[in-house]
Amino acid sequence: MTAPNSASNDLSFPRPRRALNCTSLVALTFFCVAGGAFGLEDAVGAAGPLITIAAILILPWLWSFPTALMTAELSVAMPEDGGYVIWVETAFGRFWGFLEGWLSWLCSFADNALYPVMFVDYLAYLRGDMGLAERWLIGAAMTASMTWLNIRGIRLVGAASVTFTLFVLAPFAVLVVMGSSQIRAIPWPAEPATVDWALLLSVVLWNTSGWDNAGCCAGEVDKPNRTYPRGMTLSVLLVTLAYLLPMWVGVSVSTDWSSWKEGYFPKVAAQIGGNWLGAWLTIAGLVSAMGLLNALLCTSSRVPYAMAERGTMPRIFATLHRRHATPWFAVLVNSIGVACLIPFSFKDLIQVDMFIYALALILEFASLVWLRVLRPDAELPEAGIQSA
Repeated sequence: MTAPNSASNDLSFPRPRRALNCTSLVALTFFCVAGGAFGLEDAVGAAGPLITIAAILILPWLWSFPTALMTAELSVAMPEDGGYVIWVETAFGRFWGFLEGWLSWLCSFADNALYPVMFVDYLAYLRGDMGLAERWLIGAAMTASMTWLNIRGIRLVGAASVTFTLFVLAPFAVLVVMGSSQIRAIPWPAEPATVDWALLLSVVLWNTSGWDNAGCCAGEVDKPNRTYPRGMTLSVLLVTLAYLLPMWVGVSVSTDWSSWKEGYFPKVAAQIGGNWLGAWLTIAGLVSAMGLLNALLCTSSRVPYAMAERGTMPRIFATLHRRHATPWFAVLVNSIGVACLIPFSFKDLIQVDMFIYALALILEFASLVWLRVLRPDAELPEAGIQSA
């Protein structure tokens, strides 16, 4: 199915630039999915260390790799901005592409708003409790800074993601090295009498979701037929190690596993290396929240842009910045939506996020099955290329 023509296809209009290389794509995907081992602590409290470690080892094969490979294959076949909007529309038609776009876009507001909230929560560990107005102002200021990065261009977003990745992984690497002598090879003695499977699954699935977001900026990835397969494979390995190693060391050192809750890693770091390492990891949590919002603001803004290109959103969402070739209006609207949701709690936002995300992901996998199994010779959009 051929994508409809639009005014922006005229050469007088700016077009998205292919400025993301493999390193930038890996860093961007790292923040679309993980941003470090922050957020996994509740899994230990819910199920104990053995089940948590097993979930980290098993889930990449059942969930992460299939989703990442789907993203790589469909992004190579259809290297356009919009990702899953393009995939679903190509497989099932205009209505289903429209539905996928709206589900994903609505999901992105709740998802992106998690990270200013997370930023303020980690800041509260350093400076104490804050009032609602102060929390909102700090969260809105962080959102504004990431909005500026995104409007300035995809190359700057990619470079910032690489920098954020190195900064976030550094204290975890120190934690692993300093605590490696205390690692327990296997097993930990007793698991909790009652495993909270609902909490465990929601935590580990949320911490391993988002691979498909990397396909939303396929129109801005250099040599997508080579970059996506390599980038997604490296991303899965990086995320798995970034979760597994700190968690293995952490549960070996801090054995009061019922105390493991969100934000517990800085306490583990302080136990291993002293207060300086705990403070460093807390600061890394602030940077991680910035990196997550930076990456997801980039990918989510390409959804209304792609829909506007196809006539299912107001035309203004397809407007590109004359100098930086970014969908500045879509970025701005997404940022305003995020700022409006900052007063909501982390728990409320994640419940809405995961429910809508699950609906959208079903459509994406159905598209892969339909195009690969039932319609292997389907006509792809003009900008696409046949996958190998």
